[in-house]
Amino acid sequence: MKLLLIGMVALFAVALAQAARADAPARIVSINLCSDIIAADIAAPGTLKSVFRLGRDPADSPVAEKLASIPPNDGRIEDVLPFAPDLVLAHEWSSPFTLELLDRMGIPVAMVKDARRFDDIRANIRVVASALRRDAAGEALIAEFDADMEAARRPPGGGARTILYQDLGSAATPGSILGHILGHTGFRNVIRGDNAVGLIYPGIEDVIALRPELIALGIYRPDAPSQASALLAHPALRLYRTRHAEEVHLTARDWTCSTRYVARTAAQLAAAYDEMKQNRDNEAYVTSTLPLREGQTAKGGLGRGL
Repeated sequence: MKLLLIGMVALFAVALAQAARADAPARIVSINLCSDIIAADIAAPGTLKSVFRLGRDPADSPVAEKLASIPPNDGRIEDVLPFAPDLVLAHEWSSPFTLELLDRMGIPVAMVKDARRFDDIRANIRVVASALRRDAAGEALIAEFDADMEAARRPPGGGARTILYQDLGSAATPGSILGHILGHTGFRNVIRGDNAVGLIYPGIEDVIALRPELIALGIYRPDAPSQASALLAHPALRLYRTRHAEEVHLTARDWTCSTRYVARTAAQLAAAYDEMKQNRDNEAYVTSTLPLREGQTAKGGLGRGL
């Protein structure tokens, strides 16, 4: 009787697995870059029929190469329907008009949200993975993300005073995903204020007055100069960076939509942390081994004498 029960349970489990595969969407359309990025890593081969046009742009998308052969869309209902989707992936900021029409037509929609914390990144992966019936693939991505972020972790509060400065003169606030990455990699964000957007816009004079020791520059489309990026080349800021601060150039597409690819940004910052620490340790060692001149203190200053 016990063996019969075990056999029935096994058959039931197989039936559930087969049903799950049968229910898995076979014609998926993504209408937002943020869902494109996640779907590119999770969707079964051949099931992703169309993606938002920016998903294929190497300047915007960290998965552009994976999506290069998939037809693009502009997120409009007329772009979606020709693909006869059995699932649409969207973002909470996708067009309400498109979302309403999809609902009226009974087309299922899975929606990701704006990610401001690492847990939000994990939650978005699980939303897409669940909708695609690819939960195991989603958990594997989360495990990879967690491992990458753990490798980038540095002691809190011990790093340099830092500003993450971007096109249009925007700086990441502590509560933004980039602000959390700065803290995670050991840096101290000189920006203190916060807001719902996660960005503030200090002027050049304000940036210099904050005296950052590291300026992390995020430049969108570095090979295409624009008015948006011109502020980062301001002579006063360039002079300050040359004389008073280290700098690191970050790849802006890695934090697009705050997906698991922010781990690449964390890795860049962790490497900058290690280099700055090594340089300071070397300077301290050299200073400590130099012979003292008469009247000089061990800290390098000149003693006044008695």
